[in-house]
Amino acid sequence: MLDIDLNTLKAQLKAEIEAELEAQQKTKQANEQENEQEVELEEKEFHSQNQINKQINYNVLTQKQLQGQRAENENENETEVKNKAYADNKAKAGAEAEAEIESEGGKKKY
Repeated sequence: MLDIDLNTLKAQLKAEIEAELEAQQKTKQANEQENEQEVELEEKEFHSQNQINKQINYNVLTQKQLQGQRAENENENETEVKNKAYADNKAKAGAEAEAEIESEGGKKKY
């Protein structure tokens, strides 16, 4: 039969098992670090996208506000033009009426 030194065999098996466990642990740690980096990257992307969305919302609100102000200014301008036209027409009608009264007053009726 073969002469086998059990203590040597035991030490060799123990070293192989420990090496295997260390390799598994290193692989596990590497995977965890990779997952953490992925989570951090996803969080950064999320926050970046969040900032972009906030900027877009701000731009849309600003644009709507400017459009509202522009429409309001146009309405005010329209109202001013209408009021001026009305006042001009009223003044013109009043002047024509006065001119007509004066021309009739100048004529003598027989």
